[in-house]
Amino acid sequence: MTAFDVGFTHPQEYSSVNVNCPAAHIHMLPVELLQHVFLLIVNDVSDCPCVFSYGDTTISANVGSPPLVFTRVCRFWRVVAHSTTAVWSRLQVSLPGRVEPLKPFLPSFLQSWLARSGNQPLTLRIVSGELPVHTTRRCTRQSCHEPSRADSQLLEILLSESKRWGTVALVSADSWNRDFNTPQLRSLQCCWSELSSFNAPNLTYLHITYRWSLTMRFRHIPTCDNVRHLWIQNASARIIRSTFLMFPRMESIRVDLILSDIGHPHNSTTHSCLESITFPIPSDPFQQREVLKIFGDLRLPMLRKMTFVADPEESEVFCIVAALEIASCNVQVVDFQTTMPLSEVDVDVIEPLFSVAREVTVHGEVLRRPVRQ
Repeated sequence: MTAFDVGFTHPQEYSSVNVNCPAAHIHMLPVELLQHVFLLIVNDVSDCPCVFSYGDTTISANVGSPPLVFTRVCRFWRVVAHSTTAVWSRLQVSLPGRVEPLKPFLPSFLQSWLARSGNQPLTLRIVSGELPVHTTRRCTRQSCHEPSRADSQLLEILLSESKRWGTVALVSADSWNRDFNTPQLRSLQCCWSELSSFNAPNLTYLHITYRWSLTMRFRHIPTCDNVRHLWIQNASARIIRSTFLMFPRMESIRVDLILSDIGHPHNSTTHSCLESITFPIPSDPFQQREVLKIFGDLRLPMLRKMTFVADPEESEVFCIVAALEIASCNVQVVDFQTTMPLSEVDVDVIEPLFSVAREVTVHGEVLRRPVRQ
């Protein structure tokens, strides 16, 4: 049988599960238990199941991994897998990037996978450029950034289900020049340039990847209005300050890397919802000045916890104290995410932090304030 025949049959072929199966133990599992096992397997890994598998120059259906592999064990398992819509609601689609269009089998395969998910909200990861792109002399620079014909085939199928997108990660450095109407979308990973393409009024979690151009100008978009949690891969102090204006209901912000920038935030800023900040603190004093730029004339009345990815050394502690002294906030907890064991932390070094915070922790473990005689 072909991969398509094994993995996907007509939705009406098995309208109900036939429990009159042979007496082998594998066939005696209750349907509900088998469905639960399938879901545990599919949800046990952080990555979504891949719809396609790739060779050096080939693309095929991924029949060797869950959930499709469930359908190859026996007829009973196939019927149960087909009737478990949540098993098919998580998927990774890798776009091949090839110029020539795909043969009909692969787009049909993706459509059938999505049909199996019923009306479930989709958790979707889209990855681009899996196969080498063979360009021609007639391919201009602008057209090379457009989706290839093969990519467009798959994107159109995914876009037809965009109203069911619940969690989406776009892993691509290219612009797809598409508008995404995603009313159920609550969690999104994308680059800054793609954010304005989304109509996502219920977006709550936003993870921005790739570098934000230091010359980029900002404009308000409705998708930003309800974002509560923002995670940025890297940004300058000026960009970080701009997010306080772009995301008025933001409750937490995390930045992995703070970039240097000759610019400087000029205006005072108030953010009335921000409760938690996670920033790295570089050991280089010059780079630490970028951190201080973020906090000048910054008013954060609801800020309660600050997490710093840094060792609790004298230079880092001095930077944190200086930052909190020039900002207007009432920090309750300063937490260090560090490889340094709690037993090696010098409490005399961290003591100045108690002047700007009530509690200091290392990976959530409380440090006791030194008692002076």
